[in-house]
This record gives sequence, structure tokens and C-alpha cells, in this order.
Amino acid sequence: MVGVGGMGSAALYHLARSGLRAVGLEQFSVAHDRGSSHGESRILRLAYFEAPGYVPLARRSLALWHALERESGERLFLATGGIDGGTDDSPIFQGALASCRAHDLAHEVLDGRSLGERYPGFRFPPGHRFVLQSEAGVLHPETCIEAHTRMAEALGAELRCHTRVDGWERDGDGVRIHLVDDDPVRARRLVLTAGPWSRGLLPEGAPRLQVERQVVAWMAPEDPELFEPERFPIFNVDIDGGHHYGFPALHGRGPKVGRFGHLHERTEPDALRRDATAADRALLQGFADHRLRRAGTVESCAPCMFTHSDDTHFVVDRIPGLPVVAACGFSGHGFKFAPAIGEAVARLVADEDPGEPFRTLFRWDRFEGGAGASAPGA
Repeated sequence: MVGVGGMGSAALYHLARSGLRAVGLEQFSVAHDRGSSHGESRILRLAYFEAPGYVPLARRSLALWHALERESGERLFLATGGIDGGTDDSPIFQGALASCRAHDLAHEVLDGRSLGERYPGFRFPPGHRFVLQSEAGVLHPETCIEAHTRMAEALGAELRCHTRVDGWERDGDGVRIHLVDDDPVRARRLVLTAGPWSRGLLPEGAPRLQVERQVVAWMAPEDPELFEPERFPIFNVDIDGGHHYGFPALHGRGPKVGRFGHLHERTEPDALRRDATAADRALLQGFADHRLRRAGTVESCAPCMFTHSDDTHFVVDRIPGLPVVAACGFSGHGFKFAPAIGEAVARLVADEDPGEPFRTLFRWDRFEGGAGASAPGA
């Protein structure tokens, strides 16, 4: 397996749990801050506005996160409730409402005024509408990755950190993986869970992936009590011309806010700009000033990367004609699904049916003719 971040650590665990001999190759350390799975918090939500087909996967993931909590003894998830909304015709509001109705999720619909009365940290227009779903909450990504890798090793998996892959090739009925500073590794099956580095490892004709720089900010609130988890749920809102999201105060730090797409900066993973610019801070400060009550000023920022497929849905499938499984393109909303993705990857490696939505929504060949990826090792 190449890449042991959010998806790779989960896949390593499920491969080991299924009885296979699994080796994870990670170019950095466990739970590093160089990719897409760091920053202390990730949203888990069931009222999925992107497509109702994600809801069963989110439910399965939540059950698997709770199972991993019991097995590892770690606290991985905190339920805060979640709000999704915007104007009445907003795709976020309409999509979240459709998912709740299609899957019989308990929910409430609130306008901006009633939302602000219940959660006074928010300051949204009275005419906006929001779906409130109580099962949403926050995952602690670094702890999740550490738990998956630790339990995978306990089940017999091998983890090799600071091991960079230079490419791979077909070798008989298996693959040969070339390493930068070590001898090649041969395997019967290869799993690519390399996040934003996936583009350089996928074969010609692969689905096109774009990597985008994303920045989030932690605020220094003037009234910290407004942003405690009991009083401030996670949120996704379509407002002021953008998709904004955020978290309550956690781990001794103020609320965290971001804007999906941020400044629409394309990047290469090894060239990611890691310092926060004045433009980064101004964008997030502006949202906090306008839409949060007494959120204070930006205290710190952190960059990460989003990796998008052309339709923003994931790619999780066997690569046709090769003993390789690819899991990539998680588009800034994938971490919550990591255990269910890992479970599906283990089934794909074993040539088993992963079920829906992997058969359809996440298929490798759903993009007619493929597009644009470079050859392995490029």
C-alpha cells in the first residue's frame, strides 16, 4: 500500500483484519501535517447535500468509527449536531433536506433567526433556512490515523515510514514497487491511497485529478463560551457567495473556519505554500466578522490539500487490467468515510464485491475515455 494517511491507515487496518499480509509505505511519519488529513478536526455528517447515495456510507462509517473507539480505547468522535443551509434554493439546504427525507434521518428545519436564538454564536440572515441533524459531529483525524495504524500493526500489518515510492510496474501476476532509497518491493496486489500524490502514480488514462490549496483558520474568540461544542455545532453554509464550514472550539483552541475552494489555487503536493498569506487571513476573518458573533481575530492558520475528480465524487475501484486498487479524489469531504473506504478496499483486493456506492458512483471508468493523468513514476 502506498500512502498511510486517512484512507491508507483505514485500508491497512481492514486488510490486516481480513487476514492478508499488508505492508504500508508512507513517505512521512504517521499522522503527519504534509497532506490532507491533519488539523485536529474533520466533519462527520449524515445529512449529505452532495448526494443521498452517500448517507448509507456515512452511517456505516460512523458505526465503524465507534467500533474502532471500542477496540483502540481512544476517543475519536464527538457528537455536536450539524447545520447545513443557505437560501431556500441553496444546493446545500435542498440537498441536505433531500438526504434526510430519503433516508428518514431525524432533523429539524430552522430559519436564521431561530438558529441564532438556539446557537447564539451564529449570525445568519433571518430568511435563510438550515437543516439541523443531531448525529453530526467532529472526528479527531490525527488520533484516528494513529488508532488505525496501531490496531493494524497489532493484527500483523507492517508499517514502513519515511519510505518514498518512485513508481511501479507490472511484474508477472503482481507488481514491483520502486523506492527512492531502498530496494524494490514486490507484491501480489498494490493499493494506491496516496492522496494528492496519486496523480504521479496512476497509469495513463486515469480519471483526471486536480490538487487545490486549502487554508483554515482558528479564531481567538472574545466570548469563548459561545463556541463550546454544546453550544456551537459543525456547519456547512452557502452564504455570501461561497460555501463556508466550521467547527466548535476544541483542544483548547477557538472555533475553526474555512471556505470550500478557498482562493481556488491549484498546486503540486511537493510545492504547497505552507505559510498563511494576508489574502488567506482576510477571507476567513471577513466571514467570521460577518457571520459569527464575537469570534475575535484569526489566531492561526494551516494549509492542506483537496484532491478533486472532475465530478467531485471519489474514485475507489480496481484499475482495469492491473492488480491495483486505487482510492483517490476525496475532494475535501472524504475523511469521515475512511473506515468504510478501507473496508471496501480490502474487499476489492480480495476480488469481492464492495457493494454500493462503489459499483456505480465511485467507479474508475465512469469518465468516458478517462482523462489526463500521467504514467506511473512520472
